Amino acid sequence: MKQLRWLRAALLQFFAEPVDGTSAALLRGSLGALALWEALGVWLNLERFWGPQGMVPYALVANDRFFWLTALAWAPESTLWLEFIATLFTLSAVAFFLGFRARFFGLLLAFLHCSFQFRNPFILNSGDRLFMIQLVLSAFAPLSLRFSVDAWLARRRGSMLPSATIWGQRLVGLQIAYVYLNSAMAKITNLRWQNGMAMRDVLSSPVFAEWPTYLDSRPLVMFLTYSALVYEFLFPFAVWWRKARPWMLAWGFVFHLSIDITMVIPIFSAIMIASLPTFLRDEEVKRLFARLGFKARSERPDLRRDS
Repeated sequence: MKQLRWLRAALLQFFAEPVDGTSAALLRGSLGALALWEALGVWLNLERFWGPQGMVPYALVANDRFFWLTALAWAPESTLWLEFIATLFTLSAVAFFLGFRARFFGLLLAFLHCSFQFRNPFILNSGDRLFMIQLVLSAFAPLSLRFSVDAWLARRRGSMLPSATIWGQRLVGLQIAYVYLNSAMAKITNLRWQNGMAMRDVLSSPVFAEWPTYLDSRPLVMFLTYSALVYEFLFPFAVWWRKARPWMLAWGFVFHLSIDITMVIPIFSAIMIASLPTFLRDEEVKRLFARLGFKARSERPDLRRDS
């Protein structure tokens, strides 16, 4: 019974810790910035990837059993409808970034992103899937309580902030932890990762590497290979520890920035970096803001419709 009480207390502390929305606002800002970047990519490739005369004819995907659920299925041959969906995607990204009904527009972004992917599944990658998952999971976080249009509107009404807990951010964080652990478990079964030579193969690959380069230094290759494995095994556990968290997040930023520079894996590193703020507690974000010379307002608005 004593062990069960301890477990219950630990779970409540982990999932039900009260928050004021500061960390969630930083998460919303990072995911929102990525959504704006995605919107730009949609417009730059609109006709080429999704248009009636584009790379993938509608007839090629028309028989997908789930395509009818997507927005582009309602008028698949219409350029005007395609432009409307792209406009809606862009406006949703702006609203999410600014914190105007962020939960609703985050879910709408995920749905529209899914619609684009069904219309052209040949450009789908793991980063796109993760982006949609994180948008959905972030809807359970208090996205609009701080630094948002909704917070500003609530202050003008003179409302008070309702209570909020961290459990929505925990869902986002656990998803990231799962990605790392799943990746590490898959790698460790491969002989090249076991003998430390995997990064030589990756960095010399014309498919995966941005600038294919054969590394001749065995110690360097082994360092790169094993450090990637150590990070992916260590992060899912160490990041929850307050003293280790800054080091793990800094390591994660450098790790994914290096991947983005050296490898051809669109959006994956960007979404991983954008999700890192979910691991920060409110007081840690406030200290970060203070070091940057920014002092957060102390008002606590009421956002009962979209907290």
